[in-house]
Amino acid sequence: MSQGFIGRHPYLAMTGLILIWGVGYPIMKIGLQYCPPLLFAGLRAIGGGLVLAMLALRQDGLPKIGSTWRPMAVSGVFNVLLFFGLSTLSVQLLPAGIASVVLYLQPIFVAGLAYAWLGESLTGTKMIGLLLGFLGVAAIMVHGVEGTLSPVGLAYGVGSAAAWALGTVAFKRAAPKSILWFNALPFLLGGFVILGSGVAIGERWADIAWTPMFVLVLAYGAVIGLAVSWTLWLGLVAAGEASRMSGNTFLVPVVSVAISTVFLGEPLTAMLTAGGLAVVAGVYLVNRPAAAG
Repeated sequence: MSQGFIGRHPYLAMTGLILIWGVGYPIMKIGLQYCPPLLFAGLRAIGGGLVLAMLALRQDGLPKIGSTWRPMAVSGVFNVLLFFGLSTLSVQLLPAGIASVVLYLQPIFVAGLAYAWLGESLTGTKMIGLLLGFLGVAAIMVHGVEGTLSPVGLAYGVGSAAAWALGTVAFKRAAPKSILWFNALPFLLGGFVILGSGVAIGERWADIAWTPMFVLVLAYGAVIGLAVSWTLWLGLVAAGEASRMSGNTFLVPVVSVAISTVFLGEPLTAMLTAGGLAVVAGVYLVNRPAAAG
């Protein structure tokens, strides 16, 4: 999927991205039943990186990293090592919904970083929209809290949100010519580092259950959940304000709840309805054009 297509059809690209990420955490939960967390994250990253590298070779030729190796290294650290590693550990220790709401601190972080580093506007309306969106996500996920939450899991979740925000703003500032290579190389290199980290802390290849379900989940996570979604995500960030694009991702947990309600029979409570309305209102405020004059 080319950057030109994303620029011409941003709403279609954002809709696809929200749908892909909306089912991401439940699918990740399934994968973690068959594979240790860091090995799972590393395999996803390498698989997605290989897909992106093949597409990049076909579309953009050999990589030209002379002027972009520094932001690529930053992306490898924050978008791959820290984001993928910490978010996978967070999902292992927390309910999927709670891990998701902690991750969606990211738009708040991006708004501040984009204001400081990119000179993007941070109007009162946009800030209210971001806060309203996060509160709506929190309301959506509060029904899933049972028992005591893991402090370590929460710390992993906050760390993954901060890393994702830093990686997003670094990409926007670098403005690379090839999004495909900018994604592919950090995911390939970072994936091997994540695998090595998993082995170093005692995760074993023998503990992976290579069932048809796991292979299907891994393939989805690598191709759709990583290669396709991150091409859409960074293409959207390149085409618009980083804070505005991040604010739109508040809709992802709404999709997750809707899928759980329709397909898993989970109840649609008043809290869920109120949270969904707050998210929609927040996204509207984030995207509302500034008043003229």
